[in-house]
Amino acid sequence: MRPNKSLVVLPLLLVLAGCFEDSGTSNPAPSYATVAEWTQTGNATLPGDASLATGAIKPRWDSVVDLSTHATLVRQDLQSILADWNARRPVASQWEIVATDSSDRRGKTHLVRFSVDGIVQGGLVWIPKSDKPLPVVLFGHPSDNGINSLFFTLLRGLLGSLDTQVVVVAPAYRGEPASLGGNSVESDTSKQSPWDRDVDDGLAFLEASLEQFPSCDPARIAAVGYSRGAGVSLLSALRDPSIGSVFQIAGPTDFLAPSLQNIALGLLGDKTYDLPGLDYLNAKYLQPFKSGAISADSLRRVLLRRSAARWALSGQLPATQTVHGTADSTVNPDQAQALVAADRRVAYLKIQGMTHSSFLSPASFSQSSAISTDLQKFLKANLRLK
Repeated sequence: MRPNKSLVVLPLLLVLAGCFEDSGTSNPAPSYATVAEWTQTGNATLPGDASLATGAIKPRWDSVVDLSTHATLVRQDLQSILADWNARRPVASQWEIVATDSSDRRGKTHLVRFSVDGIVQGGLVWIPKSDKPLPVVLFGHPSDNGINSLFFTLLRGLLGSLDTQVVVVAPAYRGEPASLGGNSVESDTSKQSPWDRDVDDGLAFLEASLEQFPSCDPARIAAVGYSRGAGVSLLSALRDPSIGSVFQIAGPTDFLAPSLQNIALGLLGDKTYDLPGLDYLNAKYLQPFKSGAISADSLRRVLLRRSAARWALSGQLPATQTVHGTADSTVNPDQAQALVAADRRVAYLKIQGMTHSSFLSPASFSQSSAISTDLQKFLKANLRLK
């Protein structure tokens, strides 16, 4: 879906009119030196925080989402989560290139098999032809169906002319397949861990790719993600300071925000939703919380662990841009708004009328072109590209 530069630019101008939103808020700029320092004294609340629960579940739900009242416990939660992250040492072992696509004369795409925590998984790596090291883009894919040439083509289309100037590293994450042409790497579907071990897998694949492919420049790394993968990208950057910038499209950033609270409460009321990761969260955490098998404190930690916007209050996000459509009914725009409220340095591209996936349609060229133009500008600045 490489944008056609010969198309008339008027639709793009109409879409962009008024779509850039000032990311400044009443919050002061974060001033913590480290995430650890923030967990000791910081406040994890955001403007508009509220409990949306009613009825019998309300008292226990208040204990999950009322971060202001439970500030001391929340700081302990954050410290516990951070200690867990810091104790992890995800390594991609048993590295094997399963297949290579050399049909593009500008470079090669490799399908790689590897293991993290003993779990076999796969990923794709695009390496342009170059006589010098190139910056690296770590791609967080949408959905929970793994990585394939469709999603790879999506990103490379948005990259436009930068496609030949960056290495792209795209993990499938544990429990999901990776495929290239007629070849695939399968993973144990019972091992999925959305927005948590996803990060481990991506960081391990990134580190191994830097070691395995001399074309990678370890000093220039950006994370780019869409939908579910956008949330993974933000969390990856918060956990790994080698990632110097993040560009996220319509990703979940705050599992305590009103839109995701409503979904969680709906699941507790036996509603169903067709959204990535929710079956896992519902079965493993929400239903046990409902039955009393896990505590409100435990569920709060589960949600905080996946809420990049809360961690962004530490001021430790690198250069970040968030993109969201005003008509997105899959991932509500309150997710972009939460990230901006957490850190006023985050740039916000708001695209009028864009749904969660309308920019993928050829009929919405203006939307994809707006994203592509901003992504290229962002990467040029942060990866020092021409």
